[in-house]
Amino acid sequence: MFRSAIVKLTAVCDIDCSYCYMFNQADRTFERMPARMALPTALRLLDRICDYHPRGEPEPFSIVLHGGEPMLWPDASFAELLSQIASRREQGWNLDVAIQTNLVQPIAPQLLSLFREHRVSLGVSLDGPLEVNDAARVDKLGRGTYARVMANVERMLADGDGGLIGGFLAVANPALPPVEFLAWVRSLPISKVDVLWPIEFNWRHPPWPLGASRAYAAAPRYGAWYAELFRAWWALDDPGITIRLFNNLLHVALGGLGHIDALVNDSYNMFVVNTDGSYEYPDYLRVAGDGSAGTSFHIAMDGIAALAGDPLFARLLNLRAELPAKCSGCRHRLICGGGFLPGRSDAKDGIAQRESVLCADQMYFFDTALGLIESSLQQRGSHAHSDPENAAATGSQA
Repeated sequence: MFRSAIVKLTAVCDIDCSYCYMFNQADRTFERMPARMALPTALRLLDRICDYHPRGEPEPFSIVLHGGEPMLWPDASFAELLSQIASRREQGWNLDVAIQTNLVQPIAPQLLSLFREHRVSLGVSLDGPLEVNDAARVDKLGRGTYARVMANVERMLADGDGGLIGGFLAVANPALPPVEFLAWVRSLPISKVDVLWPIEFNWRHPPWPLGASRAYAAAPRYGAWYAELFRAWWALDDPGITIRLFNNLLHVALGGLGHIDALVNDSYNMFVVNTDGSYEYPDYLRVAGDGSAGTSFHIAMDGIAALAGDPLFARLLNLRAELPAKCSGCRHRLICGGGFLPGRSDAKDGIAQRESVLCADQMYFFDTALGLIESSLQQRGSHAHSDPENAAATGSQA
């Protein structure tokens, strides 16, 4: 089943990130879309979600309000949409709501009040320390955005609204030493960060120069960066510092279930709805070419259940059956599942037939991280066996 919808409230943005897959890459869909989703379109989508997601279902359906920059949507539209979501919750639908924002502009107090009332969490996009963030995340005049974002974060904290911020979303940058990235995470007033694998690499655009695939596999720069970051985070041993990928890896390594970006990859159970109401494939596919995320489905004519009949959506929902042949004997196949989705496409296939072009990177990272986790568990087990009295006491508390 689908469990999440990325809702494009806007097809415009107030900043100009150099790497943006929506505005500054191959896909130009935004040029053909309304600048803002009409409120009736958003409410029709809510109807579709509630028609699809069973009332009383314990697992929530996640509605992620996105863009463009979603905070450019009208305040009155937010108020009505959130009011309607609240009504559906009261009737028994389990709905989570989140917003992914650049937070360059301060959020109006009345909107923050609405977000508190309706349990809306905010993810804030920020790419590391000031000089790193401001090299790519700039406004329309080319000015860095870091200072403005952090000023708005501090303002929210001072006004008692810091609890709305679920964390920060960053993009991996191997040019930034991992220890410096971790120091930045520790310096944040809310030390919760997700750091994304790059989405721009695939078999048409690999992360190595022509003819250098073997050399890259021997020293994969993203894998080495993530591995060093994990090693530093693990040594820190501070549960107050959350790096989502690492916490999720620990969860899965200890027997937890469920698809998480870049982990497990047994099912990719989300879809996108653009500002005109058209259903789309995951945003990751936008880097493949203009219109590459588009489908023939629209909320005016099609319920969400119809998407499962689409060949590509069907494959995304059942990625466990799409494990690439090369991965069948891999020691990390259950935790990797073929690798981060954007890197699995090639010229002949939109997704899934090949292992990720970042295979060497993810192999390096998993070897390092899982090795550290296993070593730590062995040491604790050895300590318990060498101290029977402590082991017995520990067992009696279980």
